[in-house]
Amino acid sequence: MSNPVLELLNNHRSIRVYTDEPVTDDMVATILSAANAGPNMNNYQPVTFIEITDQALKAEVTAQVGMDYIESAARYFVVAVDFNKDLIGLTPEVRALAEARLATYPMLEGGIVSAGVALGRAQVAAEAIGLGSVTMAGALGAFELYEKQLKLPQLVKAVMGFSIGFPAQEPGIKPKLPLTGMWMKDHYDQAQLEAAVADYDDTMAAYYSVRGVDSSWVKNNTKLLTRPRDYTALGQYPKQKGFKI
Repeated sequence: MSNPVLELLNNHRSIRVYTDEPVTDDMVATILSAANAGPNMNNYQPVTFIEITDQALKAEVTAQVGMDYIESAARYFVVAVDFNKDLIGLTPEVRALAEARLATYPMLEGGIVSAGVALGRAQVAAEAIGLGSVTMAGALGAFELYEKQLKLPQLVKAVMGFSIGFPAQEPGIKPKLPLTGMWMKDHYDQAQLEAAVADYDDTMAAYYSVRGVDSSWVKNNTKLLTRPRDYTALGQYPKQKGFKI
């Protein structure tokens, strides 16, 4: 089964090198309108895209997290879970009750899922109009800088970085796990998953080999998951924003 939308989805590439061609406000409006049209938690619409237009600040974020495709992107956004917007217009009594509910972990989790849905739609929209993009969990390493410079209120927490621009690379399509690695029936099937991972590890070993890299999915996971990193500050970040985790 195929059609242009499915082809667009299945041919996704994360783009990390961009041309100098500007991305217009009309293009951004098209992308964010598509993101905004998607489903979200209880229609709270708890997602906000905050664009950083100050090139010096983009450079500072890049220096902090080591991602050149923040500074070099035509447009860069910090994507935030935003429950502050849902407090607007409430009476003081209702606001107090609402703040207590919004501060709970299930609400934060729902907000993060809503942000993921919005980002997925934004990526597809960007690709549909000839742009490339990349989402970056690692961009959250600059969360203290975002807090200081973007003036984020309580119950507004940065969760992802998002760069868009005209592609200046063709990275190819990175293989993904076969469907048996993410589609199960009736119960969680460990044996099925282990077989899928074994097959996929061979696929990724071949993928990396063509690129002159000695790696595989398991080897890459081993490197990433054992690399020393202190997540203490990031772990405390939700609490600083008023969420009870």
